[in-house]
Amino acid sequence: MGKLYRLVIDIHNHVFKQPKFEERLLKYMDEAGVDIVCLSPSLEFFEPPFKDPNNKVVEELMKKYPDRIIGFGAVYPGRMPYDLIDELHAKEFRGIKMTIPTKPYDHDDFMKYYEKAEDYGMPILFHTGVVARFKYDHLANVSSDRMRPAHLDRIARTFPKLKIIAAHMGDPWYLEAYMTAQKHPNMWMDISGLARVTKVIAIKTYLGIRLTPDKLLFGLDEPPEEYPRLVWFWDTALREIGISEEDRRKIFGETAAKILGIKF
Repeated sequence: MGKLYRLVIDIHNHVFKQPKFEERLLKYMDEAGVDIVCLSPSLEFFEPPFKDPNNKVVEELMKKYPDRIIGFGAVYPGRMPYDLIDELHAKEFRGIKMTIPTKPYDHDDFMKYYEKAEDYGMPILFHTGVVARFKYDHLANVSSDRMRPAHLDRIARTFPKLKIIAAHMGDPWYLEAYMTAQKHPNMWMDISGLARVTKVIAIKTYLGIRLTPDKLLFGLDEPPEEYPRLVWFWDTALREIGISEEDRRKIFGETAAKILGIKF
């Protein structure tokens, strides 16, 4: 399909349990013109006794392909010790991925995670919205309500230097996500996940009212084979609802580069 923009960064994807995942990831990134992907382990790797999110599967790939893969270590609030943030920083993970907390994201018990991430300059990608089921979630006390976008408001205010990304634009709580992100210069949203037409309609509805394009980041959160189709889909859809080429360049990579400290 050729390369759409000089810099394309997928801010949100995972290592999936697929045959030859590594080969497929690089193949389809190249085919779609994706330069860099931020990877964390998928919940497929999270099993009882719910202590190890398997960040080692990301560590191996990010060390093998440092120019293409940025590691976002998984830290599930309330399920893992605070010093996991220290360990991930020491291993040169660049960011943190958070999901399935045991309490709302802004609970007092979780502030130490965010303090450490802010001190290290590690962005946090929070799952926001209704979360997909995984094999053992009936044993893991999972609640989507704890991951509403509004729970990031207190965090953004308390840690103004912490870079916060709300995954999926808070699907289905889009307006809540837009209003929260627009209030805080240290908060953005990715457009990853399913319900893509619904997301496009929400962006169009609130564009210029409760949402500006500089708050949006491209993310896939799908297996690598989806890169060619979804890079094309999002570029076409954003263009058709009136988002300029300059702003699409920001969405597809330039804003993420600034968050990650990548020169371009």
